[in-house]
Amino acid sequence: MELSDASFEAAGKANFYSALLKTVVFLLLVLCLAASASAKYSLEGAETSITVNASGVVHVEESVSYAFDGKYIDIHRELKTLPGESIRNIEGNCSNEACKLRIEPILDGYRLIGELPDPTPEKLTFFISYDHYGAVKVHRDVSEFHYKLWGGEWERSLKGLKGSVMLPVKNESEIRYWTHPVVYTEEGAIENNVINLRTGEIPSTQWYEIRAVFPRIASPNPGLVQIDDAEGLEEILASESRYQRKGLILENLYNMTILFALCALAFPFLIYYRYGREQEINYEALSEREMPVDSKPVVVNAIMKGSMGIPTIDGFTATVMDLANRGYIALRNLKPEEGDSLHTLESGSRDFIIELVNNEIYSEAKGSLSELEDFEKDVLYLLKAHASERKISWKKFETELQSGKDFYQFLIAWSKKVQAHTAFDKYFQSTGNEYMFWFSRAILIAAIVYYILISGFFPSDAFPLASKINVLAASIGIFGFVLTKHSKTFVAVFGRWTPEGNLYYKRWENFKKYLTALPALKENSPESIETWDSYLVYALSLGVAKEFLQNISQIISPEQLKESRFHPISYNYNRSGCDFENACSSSRLEGRDYVDYVDHGDYEDHGDHGDHGGHGDHGDYRNSIRSGGSGEGRGGTE
Repeated sequence: MELSDASFEAAGKANFYSALLKTVVFLLLVLCLAASASAKYSLEGAETSITVNASGVVHVEESVSYAFDGKYIDIHRELKTLPGESIRNIEGNCSNEACKLRIEPILDGYRLIGELPDPTPEKLTFFISYDHYGAVKVHRDVSEFHYKLWGGEWERSLKGLKGSVMLPVKNESEIRYWTHPVVYTEEGAIENNVINLRTGEIPSTQWYEIRAVFPRIASPNPGLVQIDDAEGLEEILASESRYQRKGLILENLYNMTILFALCALAFPFLIYYRYGREQEINYEALSEREMPVDSKPVVVNAIMKGSMGIPTIDGFTATVMDLANRGYIALRNLKPEEGDSLHTLESGSRDFIIELVNNEIYSEAKGSLSELEDFEKDVLYLLKAHASERKISWKKFETELQSGKDFYQFLIAWSKKVQAHTAFDKYFQSTGNEYMFWFSRAILIAAIVYYILISGFFPSDAFPLASKINVLAASIGIFGFVLTKHSKTFVAVFGRWTPEGNLYYKRWENFKKYLTALPALKENSPESIETWDSYLVYALSLGVAKEFLQNISQIISPEQLKESRFHPISYNYNRSGCDFENACSSSRLEGRDYVDYVDHGDYEDHGDHGDHGGHGDHGDYRNSIRSGGSGEGRGGTE
């Protein structure tokens, strides 16, 4: 049964051929929707009394009690029949004569419409009665009555149903009956020849039925009942036995699903307890005032800021500056005549020159590069490939790197070499995260398959418990999807530093704090400018070059800065007073970010483990290629 809101009646009569009326109808429709949203009704209860007479004709009396909150114009009930059935002698009314009954024939039955008065009564009961022909099927051995006491077309849940079915028998022991879905039945008993039933709440769109068998009607009339020459009892008992078995299986599956859901929730905690908790180490220092270990700047970047030994773009920049600090390249200010020949600068922008020492240094035969690692040589050769007459401005170098995707491919191959050199597994144990990687995908796939199987073998209308199982399965699947989608977020949770890695991380983290703390730098200031230069390189790799340059500008005199290999950076930084992050370029690399290649599988080795990493700013690849990533200098003409 459905209800019609009175507010839609005017909209149905509107003249849609007039533009003006279309606008009016639209506004009315909006108002109607608002009214229907506020209008409510509930089904307080229902009773069904059925009498099967000796000839097999079924007389049905139904009543449905409503409670209204709002205005409605009618209530209606559809009586539909199957082939071989018919409905006759329909009558109906409302309590206190609150409605006027109208009966309309439809394709396969009748629609009973009770027109409601204005105002709509707060409560009423709708009564109908009719005779149903062909509802009883007479087999060779027994008679069968299979009937829906409550249909599945209701859009509201029913608070409770009382039903009684009187069968034409003399002895109640001759009656056998079943209800579907059995979970809705709260009480069921046979008294004399009457089956009495009472249900709990029946959800919306759900149905409730009874199936009863009783002694065969003698000399059945095919105009009143359906006749089947086959033996029916054995098939009915087998069908009901299958239904009961499936119900028991479903109950066991429900209990197993709850247990599995609890295990799925507990598993991450167990993994964290076993593999994610940090191991204690004997380290209590509050700060590091010297570089903790002799480690390549890009390695420090890969461990402290990268992901599974994959460096960020700061690591590349730090490698360039480390080559300058070690004398393989030189940095100097841009001369006036070089501004036009090397690069056309934007107004107010600053630049500096990267200069290669000599061409002979790149001869492998002379062994001049023997002290460099392969990834350091790659950066040196990249600079050489872009340098004209052994020099190139940093801005021009950046612009050429932006011109195509070759640099991204270079970074991918270069990062593999850095990752191999880093030996990250020595510092970080990712076993727990790998378990979570496979666990999340396993429960996601299992939940999807389980949901499909439950829905296929246990229709929710016949087995309401299947809906609860599907909700649990969907929840488990969502849980697995969240773990899968955000696996990189949980790297530091389910993985942990090894004792060596934990010590490494804490020492470099304390050194990072030292570089950014002005009082500590003033109190323990290195004497040589060479040490300051080394500190700047590592400040680049740790992503704190801006803060470090701000500090040293207040400590080191301009005369000392002239001796620095990075004088073009620090000098122009002090002159500009601008944000160091925008020092050497006003543009960012275009196209796909470096992290996009890694995340989408272009970086093959990284994809083998998921997205792992330890503490720190993991996966921070979205910086431009500049002299320092998060802290760069400004160039200019001296």
